[in-house]
Amino acid sequence: MVNTGKPSQGCGTCRARRIKCDERKPTCFRCQKSKRECTGYRNQLFLRRLGSGKGDAVNWQQMPNSNQGDLYAKDWSKSISKVTYRSVSPPETIILSPPTFGMSISIEEEALCHFIDSFVLMPCRGNSRSYMDFIIPAMQGEKSLSSPKTSLNTAIMAVSMASFGNRRRHKPVLAKAAKQYAKALQQINEALLDPELALEDQTLATVIILGLFEAFTGTSTQLVGWSSHAEGAAMLVKMRAQKKHLSRLGQVLHVMARSQLVINCFVSSTPPPLGVGWWMQLGTKDGIPCQVARLNLEIAALHAKANDVLAEAAVNPGETDKIIEVQTMAQDLEMKFKDWENTLDPVWTFSSVAWIDDVDESQLEHCSCFPGRLDEYRDISIATAWCMMRANRIMLGAGIVRTNAWLHPEEDYRITPEFATTARISKDLIEDIIAAVPTFLGKFPDALTMNRNPEIQKEVLGGKSSLALFIMWPLFVVSMSDHVTEQQRKWVVGRLKFIAEEVGIHQASLFTQLTIRVPSMFIYKDQVAKEEGNAVAKEKCLETALSKSKGIGREAEHVLAGILGCK
Repeated sequence: MVNTGKPSQGCGTCRARRIKCDERKPTCFRCQKSKRECTGYRNQLFLRRLGSGKGDAVNWQQMPNSNQGDLYAKDWSKSISKVTYRSVSPPETIILSPPTFGMSISIEEEALCHFIDSFVLMPCRGNSRSYMDFIIPAMQGEKSLSSPKTSLNTAIMAVSMASFGNRRRHKPVLAKAAKQYAKALQQINEALLDPELALEDQTLATVIILGLFEAFTGTSTQLVGWSSHAEGAAMLVKMRAQKKHLSRLGQVLHVMARSQLVINCFVSSTPPPLGVGWWMQLGTKDGIPCQVARLNLEIAALHAKANDVLAEAAVNPGETDKIIEVQTMAQDLEMKFKDWENTLDPVWTFSSVAWIDDVDESQLEHCSCFPGRLDEYRDISIATAWCMMRANRIMLGAGIVRTNAWLHPEEDYRITPEFATTARISKDLIEDIIAAVPTFLGKFPDALTMNRNPEIQKEVLGGKSSLALFIMWPLFVVSMSDHVTEQQRKWVVGRLKFIAEEVGIHQASLFTQLTIRVPSMFIYKDQVAKEEGNAVAKEKCLETALSKSKGIGREAEHVLAGILGCK
């Protein structure tokens, strides 16, 4: 590599335009003034390496190591055979032209630095927990980023180039990312055949990273791919359960797999394998985070149980005991959430810091904030827990209305007390989620800071794309709810489009195309099942959802079937 002098510290957009950057953070003023997207700044360690004129490989030795625990080996051949990953044919090799970023650095280095800057979170003021920080020590010792040695490093390069290619809209980079992804799939399948290697931290980490790749490239097919990786991670956690000692990284990976599992349970209408109690053995055993995790898992399990019980009731309509049991469990869970809110530590509270005035409805989809209040949280992990809890609680309310509609078919469910109560709670939850969104998407209005908590540093997290991953599911749930207003839905869809087009997480684009309404579509399916059977009900429910969903075809049928419980 030829050293071309002191490396520019400007943002990516200004370097690409070959103009001087004012280096203002989180976004430069030149980009704001010209109404261009500011793609952010490069990793400072990487810039120091360039300035020193050292070799081609990134010097990761200055970064912290992760502790590796002892491994416990056992014959997992039977279980391993169930976690085999689908193969992907790599695309034809594409010769990349030299990047025009003003520096003579490889596309792999540029992509990796972009990914670390955008998606790796380290503990800091405003963020007490890390996210994907294992990526940094994982890349130690790599001599060639274009040909990584391990499945984890190959997966990291695949997701780095996918993210970088999406942000730059650079198809050759995306093709190269797909090739690395195919290689990582091959490597992980080989690792799963080795009883010892299958239990290593890097194997589970690879599966989690592969799921992230699916989210970045997200189409209807990739949502199924993401789901398969989430299921694979859950299977690996089960296989690793008999390890006597987990490393710190291993514990973090187990909690990450559990978080993915909750969403996958809703997407596939399946319960958590092994039950809620088993999964609660992972991570912290007490405190508020543990309570949130348990409640979310219990809702996911109850959602799947409701689908099974109501499908069975269509065959035996006179047996209502199980339906009453599900409804009672749902109402008890709702009370647990209220108790949780009433016993919160003060650090978990949030505050309203601004009021956004009304805007023209034609501009609503492009606004960073929805008209109304704007909330702020002391910590991004707290904001994430709140929004995930709210989204899953909306799904819980849908289950209460759904079971009540089955038990009282002579009444219009929309005029029942249960519906009125659920509607009131859901509307409040929707408003709370919407008021929190700017915290995640780095669009907190600079002019509205007078009421903000001085302990919170917005500059630290303002440009982190990983925060968009945390708010995608809550946004999607809001878009599905029968209790959201059309103005709110329009704005939420706009935020999902922003995540897809500007942040580069294309799975969000699929969420904007799926027209699902809950609980009304569930109730419609149940009513048809009573009269015409489950098979006809599933078919008609899918047809209704497909006819209302725009821009997608039959290839999305399996996605809708999973969410609506029509498989």
